[in-house]
Amino acid sequence: MMNKKNICWMCGTAEANSAEHRLKKSDVIRAYGRGSYKGKFMPIHIRKGISSDIQGANSEILKYEKTICHRCNTTTSQPFDRAYDIFIDWVLKNESDILKYRFINFAKVFGSDFEKSQRNLYKYFAKSFGCRVISSGLKIPEDVVELLDKNEFQTGLRITFAVNEDILLMSANDRDSFIGKADLFKMVLRNNPEQITGYIWNEYVSWFTTYYWYDEQPSGDLGSTWIADSQHIYLGSFQPLSPEIRVEFLKNQTDFEAI
Repeated sequence: MMNKKNICWMCGTAEANSAEHRLKKSDVIRAYGRGSYKGKFMPIHIRKGISSDIQGANSEILKYEKTICHRCNTTTSQPFDRAYDIFIDWVLKNESDILKYRFINFAKVFGSDFEKSQRNLYKYFAKSFGCRVISSGLKIPEDVVELLDKNEFQTGLRITFAVNEDILLMSANDRDSFIGKADLFKMVLRNNPEQITGYIWNEYVSWFTTYYWYDEQPSGDLGSTWIADSQHIYLGSFQPLSPEIRVEFLKNQTDFEAI
């Protein structure tokens, strides 16, 4: 595992003078517009129990600390970001069919060039994972760093995709603004808590949740395992709310819609 203080974790040479967005800027713009955001419709960012108003899609509160260089955050990762934007736009626009059949065909997302595009998509997720790990003061696995400039690679990072069924209970407008990242869990040895053996993490846009498993066995309930190696991905499913809370949630949604 590697990272040097004040050095870009992606290239390992340049000064870390650029900050990646915690929440993808394009996701925020899709949900709320470019801003500025004012009044009762101003989005709120919640992190570690602290609520902060967001005035625009480029708000500093939505960014990590500076851990990568400007070149890596723009030129190098531009194909990664573009692949992600194409992918998530397609997912949300084809919500009905995806929820019906529960799989995604990358050839329909990216066309005939889907093999290269899905590698770039995977590298977007690898970059997102790396930024999340280092923001927690932890070291990024070397294989995750090294794969970013390769066409063929081996890595301990596995990705799965799953549907949050409870978010689908919300109205379309409300769930589209449901964007965030979960806590990062580090797995350690019982007899040596300082020794990290793996990571589990997830982030989400609306009902579509991306799970990250580093050196951990992915849960089959949360989708088929993907490492940029398949034309098709199959979605898992989960319901985080308890039955009692779900009943109350549904009641509130019904009341809201009736007004």
